Amino acid sequence: MRRLAIPLLFACTAMQAQQTSQYTQYVLNMFAINPAVAGSKDCIDVRMGYRQQWVGFQGAPTTGWATINSVLKPKRPKGLHNNRHGIGAFVESDNTGPLGYTSFQLAYAYHIQMKQDVFLALGFFGGVKQEKFSLGDVYAMDNNDPALVNSKSVMVYPDITPGIWLYGKSTWAGLSIQQMLGNRVDDIGLETRLTRHYIASVGHRYRMSKHFSVVPSGLFKLSPGSPLAMDLNVMLEYRRKLGLGISYRNQDAVALMIKVPFLKYFTLGYSYDITTSKLRVGGANTHELILGIYPCTPLDPDKAIVRCPIFE
Repeated sequence: MRRLAIPLLFACTAMQAQQTSQYTQYVLNMFAINPAVAGSKDCIDVRMGYRQQWVGFQGAPTTGWATINSVLKPKRPKGLHNNRHGIGAFVESDNTGPLGYTSFQLAYAYHIQMKQDVFLALGFFGGVKQEKFSLGDVYAMDNNDPALVNSKSVMVYPDITPGIWLYGKSTWAGLSIQQMLGNRVDDIGLETRLTRHYIASVGHRYRMSKHFSVVPSGLFKLSPGSPLAMDLNVMLEYRRKLGLGISYRNQDAVALMIKVPFLKYFTLGYSYDITTSKLRVGGANTHELILGIYPCTPLDPDKAIVRCPIFE
């Protein structure tokens, strides 16, 4: 199956990366990467996004997704921080040439207060994934190839992603394992499996002055048979009202980012990836758009969860 996809994408490493989705604005979309983030805000948090990768390249990846998560607050005496429960859901559709998948995941996370304004969260996604293969989009020399004859859309379950996340007012660090079970995908190709993807993230907000701060961050992804992938981002913020950033992804792209809060409860993020790999000869750049909705009302500071940089 992978041999079929390689000619379509011209690079084995690019194909392997598309077993799971790629996000440039991972700081604005952290829950989609790590289920332990569920419940980290004081209210319902909704994110919706669309990514068109390698525009102008036939069969290039496209991804659409939506997430929702919220905290379940226990009733405790006023003025005390508490351990908390978070719940959420994540739906995603990804298509790359003849290959694609649709995923639906439910999330649960438990947040443990380590000290003042520092929490450790443990969580997991649990759900199902539909792997798809469109034989009509394949051009083969041998239509009787056993990798093609019996291929069709199949359901894969359960699909489990555990995660751990440490966060405070200015810093976060996390680790998740996507497709942890390494499920076998019957009826698509030969000996096809979902590969485990190990994803680590870390970031910190440095206050430069009364109005300016800078947020450097990194995302590191590793899966068997693929080289380490690194996304290194820097976002400059003005009064937490406007964010301008730049990102570097090794062996793939440099990206420009903008983040704009508006109408009190909304944030819009946009990134434009400039491809630096050999795919650049086809003008194959990338657009990504994310809308965040979180109707948080002002709370007593003694009751509020810490305001981590990824949510502002």
